[in-house]
Amino acid sequence: MKSIDTFLLEQEEKISTGESCKALVKMGDHILILRINEDHGGAGMWDIPGGRSEGEETKENTLVREIFEETNLTVSDIKKIDSIKLVIPERGIDLKVHIFKCNAEHSDIQLKPSAWSDPTSQVPFMWGGEQAPSEHSEYKWIEYKTELKNLPMLDVFKNLLMKHLK
Repeated sequence: MKSIDTFLLEQEEKISTGESCKALVKMGDHILILRINEDHGGAGMWDIPGGRSEGEETKENTLVREIFEETNLTVSDIKKIDSIKLVIPERGIDLKVHIFKCNAEHSDIQLKPSAWSDPTSQVPFMWGGEQAPSEHSEYKWIEYKTELKNLPMLDVFKNLLMKHLK
């Protein structure tokens, strides 16, 4: 049997560390949530849009890009509301997550492939000759805490949403 120290040393390259940006995307009195696709970590769980920075991006630019890449939405009125530490050892996650609130400028959501390569292209990313799978399998605009209460979601994000829903 391996010691925990040996296991952690072997897993060091797999651990996702650093910073991420996520958003409570609002449209009127509703907030957008996304269900994680079966091909991704956290499959079947609900999440809020966002992701990691690329290069020297600002946090706001990361958020705008990630929301667009995941949903085809453009957003405005971006305001930082919190930062949290997200540690999930069994998934190799140790991140500082910056949480923002913003408004969707339209409701035309298109769940995009996880490897979407060009946000200006109308041609879907191809993966092995087939369209790449979306990072998310569905979305919902939720308004009430009762809608959120029984959805599978990380507690840290569920608690944040509960705080900001009516």
